[in-house]
Amino acid sequence: MATPSALEKWKAQLRDDGKAALRALLNGTASLARLSAAEPEDAVDTILASEPRDSDVVRGFDRGCAELLEEFRSTLLQQEGRSFRIELAKLVTLVTIIRRLLPEQTVADLHRRYVLWSGFFENFVVDRGLDLRREYFRILALSQDVAADHGLEPRRLMPLWLSVCAESGDAGRYDASYLRVALLGLRRLPLGDDFDANEDFALQGLARWAVTQRPSTAAFEREWRILEGDFPRDAGFWTDRVQAAITAAERELSERTKGAETTFPIAAWWREDVDIHPGDHSLRGAGANEPPAREAREAILRDIGGALTNVAPRIDTLMKGHRRYADTTGDVFYLVRTACNIGMRLLENGPQVEKAERGALAASLANLAFDYDPVNVFAWSLMRDALAAAGRIADAELVGWEAIRRFPENHQWRTQLATVLTVYSGKAEEAAALLRETIALFPEEPYARNQLATVLADDMRRTDEARHVLDGAIAEGVADDATRSLLQKLDQGRALRRVRPQAVAVEDASTLTLPTAMARRQLFLFESGLSSEDGLRVFLADTPQDSYATYVSERAGLSDIPFKTTFAIAFEDALEKAEPSALRALVARGRPMERAIVEEAVAVSEGRVVAFSEFLADAERDERLQNLERTLQQQGGSEDRRTLLLRDFAASTLSTSVVSLVAA
Repeated sequence: MATPSALEKWKAQLRDDGKAALRALLNGTASLARLSAAEPEDAVDTILASEPRDSDVVRGFDRGCAELLEEFRSTLLQQEGRSFRIELAKLVTLVTIIRRLLPEQTVADLHRRYVLWSGFFENFVVDRGLDLRREYFRILALSQDVAADHGLEPRRLMPLWLSVCAESGDAGRYDASYLRVALLGLRRLPLGDDFDANEDFALQGLARWAVTQRPSTAAFEREWRILEGDFPRDAGFWTDRVQAAITAAERELSERTKGAETTFPIAAWWREDVDIHPGDHSLRGAGANEPPAREAREAILRDIGGALTNVAPRIDTLMKGHRRYADTTGDVFYLVRTACNIGMRLLENGPQVEKAERGALAASLANLAFDYDPVNVFAWSLMRDALAAAGRIADAELVGWEAIRRFPENHQWRTQLATVLTVYSGKAEEAAALLRETIALFPEEPYARNQLATVLADDMRRTDEARHVLDGAIAEGVADDATRSLLQKLDQGRALRRVRPQAVAVEDASTLTLPTAMARRQLFLFESGLSSEDGLRVFLADTPQDSYATYVSERAGLSDIPFKTTFAIAFEDALEKAEPSALRALVARGRPMERAIVEEAVAVSEGRVVAFSEFLADAERDERLQNLERTLQQQGGSEDRRTLLLRDFAASTLSTSVVSLVAA
């Protein structure tokens, strides 16, 4: 009998113990004979090329990939020093192998447990060269058909790809290299029985990128020509489709800017390129899809205060029409706007006895908006208020904390959560601490001071402290008419709050899955002295280690990763060193928006606040940066408030794709 070759032995090991075989490959100890000098992914591809998909060797490889990924997820972030860097390099190699071979069960799990895996891979976004989140997204894009074959919703990732398109670039949350991945995801959406191609979805993604990132004509043309090449059609094929994508983008831009902007720079060039002449902005194709008529929405809004049993079926019919339109065209604007508008009006109208039912319906509308636009600010606000109305107070709190985490530059999320904490949850002490921190961070905002005084007087019976807060607001010139009215009520011995809304007790087994929100609350409790270091440590030990949980551990001083794998953690580390040189070192590795944050931090350390437009050309178009800039320019507050705002802003970009809202 012939002696098995080294290659055959490794192949047999791959069949019998895939994890051990792959670990040997990653360690560089596998004997692969003539393939020993090949890149690991090339070697594995060559070895498996002759194997049927259902062979024991392929199955062993698949199991090995899944088991090794689990091992890395459980142990990598606990490694120290040189071991961490070595193991991270091995994880990068494993991800490369998985991307190349797409082992079926492994990639199905990467899709199915998206929340878990996206949170893990986001821990390793160092720079354009080392970005495992991007490579994870690439695996998802390439394997959408596999996920559909395993029973997952075929086109469920469409909103993710559209949002990544919009956020890929200097002024976005993602590096510019993500655009190609997102467009790939749109092009590779499973077709199923309803579609014969994905041109419209890819065009929507390209249009979103053009609106938000304002690329040069040359940069846009490069991406547009690639897209044209992926879908070879005759010359007239693109005209109506491009016009529909541009029109949808212009409508959304006009709505978002309240009419200040009605088009975007590249629109004219794009129209001309597909022979749409000036003034000819109508859709000529007879089969052009249209959203449900506006009159249907207006009629529902007129009747929204009537019996819910009459209006609910009409809402359902309308939203089904919007879903069909969004699923067919990729234009999600009308669906999201309609869901949020109707949801808010449901909460504002109707009899008290329907409050819980209206809250539940509004929450389902918010959930629908999230399905199609997971970063929509109005959907976050609607979800929090709807859950509170439905009696799901703990869930409403979680949404409130997540909104604070994602949008730390806006004080309104804090005061709105404080209302939920006091009026619905009975957590007056926590609300008071949150409002004190809000006053320290936003010293020129009177509402938080008035609200704190109300909580102190009405909920905690500490009228002397309430009076001190109001007197302080007047002395500092941060009072309004409400401040003086509250002082007058104190003098008269009256309650400061007008009417306390009644929470509706509802038994509901459905709860939100928002570990990042829980982590944000625990960080607040720890930093405000309401919980101990041990309490935070216990919480983090039981929490999936996504990038935000890792950040919380680093910020609280509970861990010290030897290699700062995200900008937020590296920024935190540089601030702790309190040396401008440490901050300056981040400029070389940071993206344009990150560099702007670093430059602002340097200016703040020197006692200055500089307009972000000096560091980032697109800053004036970024609403969040403008809000942050206005807040930084406020006078007073705690000594380190500007630095804290910058820290929170840097961390707000972490784990933003980790959303699982079970609301309906």
